[in-house]
Amino acid sequence: MEQRIENSNIALPLVVLLAACAALYWYPSLSVDLQAIFVWLPYALGAVALSLSWMFNRRQLVVVVLVCCFSYWLIHRFLQQPLSQPDALLCFTLVSLLVPFNLLLNQAINENGVKTLRAKVMYGVVALQGLALYLIVMTHPQALLELAQHAFAPRPIEGLIISLYALAAAGLWMAISFVLFLLKPNSMSMGLFFSLLAAIAPLAFLDREAISSVFFSASMLLVLISGMRTSHELAYRDELTGLLGRRMLFEKLSGIGRQYTVAMVDIDHFKSFNDTYGHDVGDDVLAMVASRLATVGGGGQVFRYGGEEFTALFKTDDIEHAKEHLDAIRQEIADTPFAIRDKKKRDKQSAKDRQDSNKPKKTVQITVSIGVATKTAKHDDPEEVIKDADKALYKAKEGGRNQVVAARK
Repeated sequence: MEQRIENSNIALPLVVLLAACAALYWYPSLSVDLQAIFVWLPYALGAVALSLSWMFNRRQLVVVVLVCCFSYWLIHRFLQQPLSQPDALLCFTLVSLLVPFNLLLNQAINENGVKTLRAKVMYGVVALQGLALYLIVMTHPQALLELAQHAFAPRPIEGLIISLYALAAAGLWMAISFVLFLLKPNSMSMGLFFSLLAAIAPLAFLDREAISSVFFSASMLLVLISGMRTSHELAYRDELTGLLGRRMLFEKLSGIGRQYTVAMVDIDHFKSFNDTYGHDVGDDVLAMVASRLATVGGGGQVFRYGGEEFTALFKTDDIEHAKEHLDAIRQEIADTPFAIRDKKKRDKQSAKDRQDSNKPKKTVQITVSIGVATKTAKHDDPEEVIKDADKALYKAKEGGRNQVVAARK
């Protein structure tokens, strides 16, 4: 289950892009020494981003760094001259077409580490394209040159450098990248989308002074942000459910203030369910319950506490308010039939048999019991509030399960 992206997480990449626009505006007024720093800044940030991406074992970020830094080098090697020159025109056309496509391809291929076969194939594809591009630019074959001059003529309208066909392709790749981000709304896919956006800007408005230095630097910053956030999520987020874990719960509680409500949620009969159907199906139950709990209203935030237990945290001392929303999500879980499938048998079936047997043979009802407690003057620390919520949870279990019980104040 993918985690939900908060507004604050989206804000930082937007701030980076706005800062890049501001830097571009103020660049002409900078001293010569500061302008010289901007020229080398993408390489410096790229070196740091590459090191961290490799350390974090993130092939997608490594490829972004390689593609963007190589593109930046090509721009400074071949595009500091009029685009009417054959090598400049071919270089600009190929970079405009290949950079957005490769960044999208990289995003579409699932992450599985920097040293895997899939990663090595991706490195090889990027390296071969880079070598072919360099050889084409150096030799500028007549057929490709004529194609670039006619189909991909730059400056189709005033102020726009990239050709209309290349712009349309880049727009399509960017739209697909955004859809991939929506399908997997995590820090990695967000960073990949905004890095693609930052890489397209210099190609569209190449004649702006220092635009490649500024926006490729922004792209490297976005890689760094994505890498750091992804590393943070690995440390704080539960892999199975996508929810934040107990460690983050206690960090939130340490700075939440005096008014809050805690709910402890436990899946009913989970141990016997696990023993009957196996741990794989048990994991599916945990993921399903987590996905429902994550949608709880009333401003509640849900954490994986451990095992089959979850915690919901509300920034309010109105226990009835929290109880109302918890009861609604409890009822939703109870009303959601859970289909039991034989995964071992399914793996051995043919594609046709799998389709025929895809209809669930058995459904079971999953229920949860919930105990709620709010912070009061008698509580010295958050752990005491959790203990009271646990006591209320036990009462819910003893009272027949599948209910919400509030602790006495």
